[in-house]
Amino acid sequence: MQLVRNITTSFLLTCLVVLAILAIGQMTQLLRQVASGQLPLSIVLQLLGLAVPTLLVMVLPLAFFFAVYLVFSNLYRSNEMVAIRSTGTGLSGLLPSVAAVAAGVFCLELILSLSWAPGAQRQLQSESVRLANATAEAMLQPGSFTNLPGGGVIYVGQPVGKNSHRFREIFLSIAQGDQLDLATATYGEIKPGQDGALTLVLVDGQRYLGRPGQNGFKVLSFARYRVLLGSPVTSAAQPGGINWGSASLSQLARHLHGTEMRFAVTELEWRLLWPLALPLLALLAIPLAYSEPRGGGRAAGMLVGILFLLAINNIVIYVKEHMMSGKMSVFPGLFWVLLLILAVATYTFFRRSRDLPILPGWPGRGAS
Repeated sequence: MQLVRNITTSFLLTCLVVLAILAIGQMTQLLRQVASGQLPLSIVLQLLGLAVPTLLVMVLPLAFFFAVYLVFSNLYRSNEMVAIRSTGTGLSGLLPSVAAVAAGVFCLELILSLSWAPGAQRQLQSESVRLANATAEAMLQPGSFTNLPGGGVIYVGQPVGKNSHRFREIFLSIAQGDQLDLATATYGEIKPGQDGALTLVLVDGQRYLGRPGQNGFKVLSFARYRVLLGSPVTSAAQPGGINWGSASLSQLARHLHGTEMRFAVTELEWRLLWPLALPLLALLAIPLAYSEPRGGGRAAGMLVGILFLLAINNIVIYVKEHMMSGKMSVFPGLFWVLLLILAVATYTFFRRSRDLPILPGWPGRGAS
């Protein structure tokens, strides 16, 4: 029970530290949007809270790895491991205590990865776009030019009536690459949509396409012209036209057959990878935690663990991108990375449980 308490305490503390570090980076991005006028300052903490579940998906496996590492490293350095081994209890006998904590963290990680984080990401995207569009609408000041989300400039004259979305004398410039797309109208009306987008309806005006004096220049007259000013609550374009990272499980299930199968399967494997890797990383942390009671070697194991985690993360990203592009098969797909972690963790644990160094020349030959 003492081992369970130590691992749980270390896990919670490590989780808070790692999450705080990642949250600072997320906060910096949000403050940049506030500085550019895209988001109000009052909503930053709400958006940061919606980003926390996505951050926790990566934080929990890392925090649990370091928690197990630190607890077992302290057991070695304080000679407690020698006392444990003297009772006939080897490293294998300590695994049930580690597994008890791992089971709870695994369940939490599974819920986060499969449901909570994607749902929070959808809500975060929706809220960010809605606020950006609302801010753009609030910035519309009669007699001034206003930059629009996604590019473009709009000028509006005096409003028609109090608290009205109708304005006189509208000028609109829309970004269309190198081609100019300008429009003027007698008056226009801004209509916020249910999806968070802003739509401008121009009435009785002209549209200018291209540059005057060049081929392709056109002047078009219109009675009504509808223009999308803001961005609707949709994700950035991804393979298959769907934001797979924020897709719900039911949405992924509908695409398990057909032309978009590889995208859905890749996303499901990605979400299952880290929960399944969590107990394997804990198994790897135990042998890496070995250090001489009165010697060095504690930093060596930590450094090797960090380098191994970075390598695994890079491999996973590489494999995922190639699966999405169809260059690699979706089966076994990302799961072969789990087999790699399992092989390394099993090998190192077996060597250390037999009082053998992990590699020739590694600290701890014939120790404990």
